[in-house]
Amino acid sequence: MQARILILGAGQDGGSPQLGNRAGVGPVRRASSVAVVSKLGSVVLLDASPDIRAQGQTLLEWSDYPGDRETLLDAVAITHGHMGHYAGLLHLGKESANTAGLRLIATPSFHSFVASNEPWNSLVTNGNVLPVPLTGQVTIDESLTIVGIPVPHRAEHTDTVGLSIISDGVPQFFYLPDIDGWEHWPDADSVLSAHKASLIDATFSSLDELPNRDMHEIRHPLVRDTVERFSHLTAASRIILGHINHTNHLADATSEVARNAKLAGFDIAFDGLSIVL
Repeated sequence: MQARILILGAGQDGGSPQLGNRAGVGPVRRASSVAVVSKLGSVVLLDASPDIRAQGQTLLEWSDYPGDRETLLDAVAITHGHMGHYAGLLHLGKESANTAGLRLIATPSFHSFVASNEPWNSLVTNGNVLPVPLTGQVTIDESLTIVGIPVPHRAEHTDTVGLSIISDGVPQFFYLPDIDGWEHWPDADSVLSAHKASLIDATFSSLDELPNRDMHEIRHPLVRDTVERFSHLTAASRIILGHINHTNHLADATSEVARNAKLAGFDIAFDGLSIVL
């Protein structure tokens, strides 16, 4: 049996449609999150989104979810301290799932943020989660390890990493929902080409998507820049565009930006997309 991936959320932190909007571009998308099932049956959640309750049900109903388990997850790994990537941790507490000793894998800066703020610290003091620092390789089971790869992204609360999923010693899947820009990360080509599949930041297609916001304050690479930057890799590595904002026409399969991405060999993420590694 091989490791498997299920994309539980292809959307930006607020999902699509966002609160107060009747509709977003394209299909409904939950906030960015991915489930990984190792070849030995361990289950790891990459990012705990605000949509974790619904995403947990989707995970349970997935045909590749291993049966006869006592708990939903073996570990949660967090990329960074922005709302859409850790708010779902609330549902691990005593008011909800009341997990016991669930491994919470994150950078030391994220663990410091948790320890300094409620209600997050109560998850630790109540024993719901067990902090595991993401320094070097973190072992999930004999077949699966996780490595955090630092990337440049707004560090209001914590630093940011992409998550490299390694199966039997081979890098297989790379999860990078947020980055300020590819020009700030010189290792981009080598990291993406080293993985069989990567799910990367495609938040915006245009600087005009949010007319009431200063887009320079919420930096992300535009889809066209990502396509130009990595099109030479798509013949050998599967690159999936995710973390798609509710305004982003990448989610409309008939749009020019979606057609151009597909012609260049990219996949476009959607909730429920599964991958065998």
